[in-house]
Amino acid sequence: MKNLKRIILFMVVAAGPASAQSISTDSAFHSIESLFESGLYVNAEVEARRVVEMPGLTDSAVIAAEKWIAFSLVAQGKLSLASDHFAALLKLDPQYELDPILTSPKILAVFNETKAQLDARRKSEPDTLAEPPLRRSLVVSFRTVVFPGWEQLHTKRTTAGYLFLAGGIGTLGAGIAFEVLRSSTRNEYLSATAASTIESKYSAYNKYYKAEAYAFSAFAIVYIASEVDVFGSANSATLSLGPAGMPGSGTSLSLRIKI
Repeated sequence: MKNLKRIILFMVVAAGPASAQSISTDSAFHSIESLFESGLYVNAEVEARRVVEMPGLTDSAVIAAEKWIAFSLVAQGKLSLASDHFAALLKLDPQYELDPILTSPKILAVFNETKAQLDARRKSEPDTLAEPPLRRSLVVSFRTVVFPGWEQLHTKRTTAGYLFLAGGIGTLGAGIAFEVLRSSTRNEYLSATAASTIESKYSAYNKYYKAEAYAFSAFAIVYIASEVDVFGSANSATLSLGPAGMPGSGTSLSLRIKI
């Protein structure tokens, strides 16, 4: 009997945080819906974004938050951004549908167009399973994959080496700096209470978020360009393709690092 009481007590304590979060998200969605219906679309968007940032959300809660973000963006005339959030929603639940009677025709049009584009994209993707199996053998210097520019400097191609090295350091450093600033600003806007403060803090957070994405994207471009430059140089690497040794063995990859 004592063990049964302990088990029940444990289950109640364990369920406490999940229940509290469910109540918190339900309250947040009621608030978002009220803001949206009152015509406060920016505030509704910001509140929905705050919900998305909450840890441990269920997929259904994320879907609901993404829906309200998209709704608010459509109401503000930001159709392209709204489409991005509808796409995020549909990635979690490809079968998701909006109520054609209760949903605004303008919102419904953006949602249906986004869903049609995603469906078309899925159908146009190549069927990788139909490709014949290949055996790949790749030989590269370890400097090539560690950081852009290092292999060029090692092979005395100093001009290209310093350009890729500087580009890599600059873009990666900027990405890390913006990530730190974004994280700090995120905490500030999540802890803000006044509507004006929330909006200004979110605006700064959003700028750092975009800047971080641009910086890391730029680093990826520099990195790929450096790889292409190395592989395009004589005697820097070889790539050979041929049939797999045994039928049905599938694709195999071998990587040999030279020092």
